[in-house]
Amino acid sequence: PSRLFVQKGGADRARASRAGASRPAPLAMKMVRGLLIACFVAQARGLVAREHETPQALQVPAPSPEAATKVAPTYAPAPVKMPLITRILEPLLGKQVAGMDQHGWWVVMRTAIGWAVLLYGIWMWTWWLPSLYFRMHDAYQKENIDGRTFKQYLTYHFNYWMASGGISAMFQLLVIGILTLLTLGAFIYAIMMQDSPVRGLWLCTVWASAASVDPAVTAMEGGVGMIATFGGLVLLAVLLTTISDFFAEQQRKSNEGRDPIVEGGHLVLLGLSSQTKQFLEELAICEASSAPTTVAILHTLPKSEIEQEIKRQNTNTGDLKIVCRSGLPSSASDLWKVGADVCSRIVILDEPALPRDEADAITFGTLLTLRGQGACGWPHGGHIAVQCCLGKNVTFMNDLYPGKTFVLSGERLGRLMVQSAQDQGLCPIFNAIIGFEGDEFYSASAESLNLAGKLFQEAPFWCEQTVPIGIRDSGGAYHINPEKSYEIKEDDEVILLAEDDDALQPLSKPLMDFEAWKMKFGSATFEESDPNDNEVVQVLICNFTERGYGCAILLALDEMCGAGSECDIYCSLSEDEVISIIKNAEEEADRTLKNIKVRKIFTVPQHQMTSRHKINVMPLQDYDFNFVLADAALGFQKADEQTVAMIIQMKSLIQESFPEHKFEPLVEVCTPNATLQLELCGIQNTINTISMMSKAMALVAIDTLAHGVLSDLLSATGNNMDIMYLKDYLGTQPLPQQITFVEIAAIVNRAAQQVVIGWSESNEQGEKVWVVNPKNKLLPRPWSAEDKIVVIKDV
Repeated sequence: PSRLFVQKGGADRARASRAGASRPAPLAMKMVRGLLIACFVAQARGLVAREHETPQALQVPAPSPEAATKVAPTYAPAPVKMPLITRILEPLLGKQVAGMDQHGWWVVMRTAIGWAVLLYGIWMWTWWLPSLYFRMHDAYQKENIDGRTFKQYLTYHFNYWMASGGISAMFQLLVIGILTLLTLGAFIYAIMMQDSPVRGLWLCTVWASAASVDPAVTAMEGGVGMIATFGGLVLLAVLLTTISDFFAEQQRKSNEGRDPIVEGGHLVLLGLSSQTKQFLEELAICEASSAPTTVAILHTLPKSEIEQEIKRQNTNTGDLKIVCRSGLPSSASDLWKVGADVCSRIVILDEPALPRDEADAITFGTLLTLRGQGACGWPHGGHIAVQCCLGKNVTFMNDLYPGKTFVLSGERLGRLMVQSAQDQGLCPIFNAIIGFEGDEFYSASAESLNLAGKLFQEAPFWCEQTVPIGIRDSGGAYHINPEKSYEIKEDDEVILLAEDDDALQPLSKPLMDFEAWKMKFGSATFEESDPNDNEVVQVLICNFTERGYGCAILLALDEMCGAGSECDIYCSLSEDEVISIIKNAEEEADRTLKNIKVRKIFTVPQHQMTSRHKINVMPLQDYDFNFVLADAALGFQKADEQTVAMIIQMKSLIQESFPEHKFEPLVEVCTPNATLQLELCGIQNTINTISMMSKAMALVAIDTLAHGVLSDLLSATGNNMDIMYLKDYLGTQPLPQQITFVEIAAIVNRAAQQVVIGWSESNEQGEKVWVVNPKNKLLPRPWSAEDKIVVIKDV
């Protein structure tokens, strides 16, 4: 066995030297490694020799003369069986192991296991723990967290690790403590007794676990044994006390959310609302390199209740690290607690449970608190994404904290809903260009795209995988759908719709010579054949509420419909409440309804909103547009259940009495499940306003470029999206039977101040689907009079 250990040790050293040749180790590590190998060889020899020494007390006595004269038995003695491990290794190692008995193999195994444990303990204290310490110190310095010491940084991350790790973290601490005790005890024994550390490891393990010492051992061994036993008891008592106190303190801190967050570059989310789930899920699928991996949530609820609410909503946070704290968003101390000073982004979402004015008032206070912290305010190197309830407050919020505040308002969604009722499919298209799935907004310098010096009308023909929609100039101003004659400058950034940043590649030559094409086909002027503007219509709005989009729809209808249009309202509010809400909306918008008036208000108790006989009172066949909104105050699930039930009742009543009448309502939903249920009922025109705004806020939180684009598309004075027929741009040119996307871009560029971003296609089932930014822009496809294009045009 001794020779076997020496040979195996030599082979191990040879392999270690070859592996270390390619990666030089520090001098200290080489010395430690050599010392351990030498110690291992020497101690292995001594231990094996010691194990084979036979004590005098156990020597077998010589046989007596009487026993020697006894006649031997006539049967042969049972043969001695070779150990199983010897039989397995003999064909591989030969005669070197043929003489190894069971005891010899036990010595080999015990020595190998012992040295493995000792080497692991040495590696843990000489390499792993110091490396972990210095990695944490480097991370602390890189995050540049002002006002927090490194000790606070370590304490915060250790507490978070213990709280999130649970039993696993406690087990790891126990293993580290036990390994430290045994390794230290084994080497103390080896030094004091001039014996093998493996034997010391074995004795320390017995002493620490059994808490007893064999009286037959020497006084030195007994002393070391008592020290190890005492150390084990102290370690166990300290460990149990520490764990008990730690979890008790963590429970108190967890319920109160008192300990500060020590992070850097994270995202701070102020408030907890119905949009939190969609916002976090959208953030979780973001693959941008600048996307934060930690989200700190600050709300007035206790920390434990915030965490329970996120779990109750079944939020899919992916790889996001969610840290919750309790406090006021307008309190500087509570904002510091979530690291608002050192974060990269702060997001303030709307609170649907509060009146619009009150929700915006809370946002005002929060912005003022952030602005008043120091010379440059909080966050030091980031920006603030704010959702505003009232469109009139957008400019005020931007001016309240200029340079760092980027505000979005959802009031424009009312106009989008009216447009989608007129042109089926507009809501899914808008939903496709916001969020991190599919095409997103990107920007690239004009010089990198080889567009400097060219007119904007030429830009679509120099972009193979993208669609240019605007310009961000050197002053930071956004120009969505700029003039066709705008000359792109070198310091301009081109805003594009692209699948990812890999698509932002320059071309050496254009996809089409636009000037030559225009000379060939001549000029044309855009003339919309079916504008849907200034028509006298009859409208129904269901589930009208103060916080819903009913008032925004009325104001948009008043702009887009002709004089004499009428609207009926079906809701659980009284007539006086509805009139008061509409009057307040008119005052906030500083205008009155001129082209449309409220004709009839159907007031129904909340529990009877889906009753067939209540719905049947309304003249459903007379309405040109039906808007069925979601009453989010009931909760997402209850609101969707009510909406789906109302649609089923309405469709059934119309089919029974007026089967020829086409029922195509615009339905607001709160969850994807309601969308699927309505599709089974044949209703395709749905909109999830909460999801849309959550996606929009997530885009702005990651990149402020999205704010410039969405502010234009969602404002009452900017551009909007529309669905058009290609024939409106052709003039006298006949409708082609086959066409490419590049040719459509040329046709739109020639005739109108618009940007084409997509078109309609038919899937395998023959259903119409919308494709934004077709990737193969030179591939011809069939075209019919029913096909449409999607454009961005000036309101």
